[in-house]
Amino acid sequence: MKIALFTDTYLPQTNGVVAFLCDVIGVLSREHEIVLFAPGEGRFRIERVSANFRICWVPSRPFPFYEGYRIASMNFPRIAKLIEREDFDIIHAHAPINLGLQGMMAGKGRGIPVVATYHTHYPDYVPHLLSGRLPGVLNDWGKHTAKGFVRHLFGMADIVTAPTHELVKELRSYGLRKVEYLPNGIDLGKLRCSARDVAAFRKAHGIPRGKKTVIYLGRLSFEKRVDRLLEAFRMIEDDDKFLIVAGLGPYQKNFREFARSIGIRNVVFTGRVKHPAVAYKSAQVFASASDSETFGLTFVEAMHIGLPAVGVRRLGAKEVVTDKLDGILVEPGDTAAFAKAMERLLDQPELRGRMAAEGRKTAKRYSIQRSAGETLAIYEGLLRRQRGCG
Repeated sequence: MKIALFTDTYLPQTNGVVAFLCDVIGVLSREHEIVLFAPGEGRFRIERVSANFRICWVPSRPFPFYEGYRIASMNFPRIAKLIEREDFDIIHAHAPINLGLQGMMAGKGRGIPVVATYHTHYPDYVPHLLSGRLPGVLNDWGKHTAKGFVRHLFGMADIVTAPTHELVKELRSYGLRKVEYLPNGIDLGKLRCSARDVAAFRKAHGIPRGKKTVIYLGRLSFEKRVDRLLEAFRMIEDDDKFLIVAGLGPYQKNFREFARSIGIRNVVFTGRVKHPAVAYKSAQVFASASDSETFGLTFVEAMHIGLPAVGVRRLGAKEVVTDKLDGILVEPGDTAAFAKAMERLLDQPELRGRMAAEGRKTAKRYSIQRSAGETLAIYEGLLRRQRGCG
């Protein structure tokens, strides 16, 4: 099968969509030919990565409202010509905006089956793009506009996939009919490290041994609500507790300053983490106060390592974490309950152990092999339908 993938976010950016794409391409390209269209710097060019994997880098420029992201230029005639020449079987757009839209339009024009995956919860991200500074009435207008955008853009696809059942239901409420549940996957095999690696990470960042430690790992941006995590930790902080905030993002400086302003002492901001496993293994509990996760990749990673999770009862966290089985969920915005959940897990090692064992079982359901297999099944179903075979 020859597959064209389109994404509006890719390396060197780091986020859940990029991590998933890197992992799933590694599986799909073993037996199928993959061309990934992604925003790049410089001229329009095609790079061969392996025998079955090429990247078409489309010229782009920095996105002014969200640090680290790039927006691809309009290259529709060239993209359409390349799609015609390559004769793809399937077009799959991941979190489509500009580049994904061009791919979907080119695919529809050629009669190629089109799949679109809803990785980003657009109605939540409208205020985030302006760092939450929009007046309330404009936020509401922006969310309404975003829903219309989703309905129009994803309505072009033959199949829309979403990584949680809640999002499937929501997309159907927008009027989209062909929506299927397709959870993301993770290459769990890459989450390996040695005790020496963990010790080196602890030493490099001044993480003390023997303390009850919570970790957040992910992008440090407005929508991740790290400020709420910091507020919650401040409620339970004592000499025996420590917080690791790992990752990069446009709000790193803001969150550092916020931590200082509320008087947190036992916290370290590590910056970029090359190997997530070493960071997870430096803590006993994973916590994220984000209420906009469409999947929750870091929850799965943490549970695979053996960390029970504290999250918000919404979207991705609600789907991945089963409350009181492999973690604890609290209502969005309830900082006191979030603090209590972290404290309970830190202070009860037997509870942590039981939840850790269940979490490892949960993580196995999200292997990249399973996700890739279910993705191929969707492609094959579309191709059979196109041929009139089912």
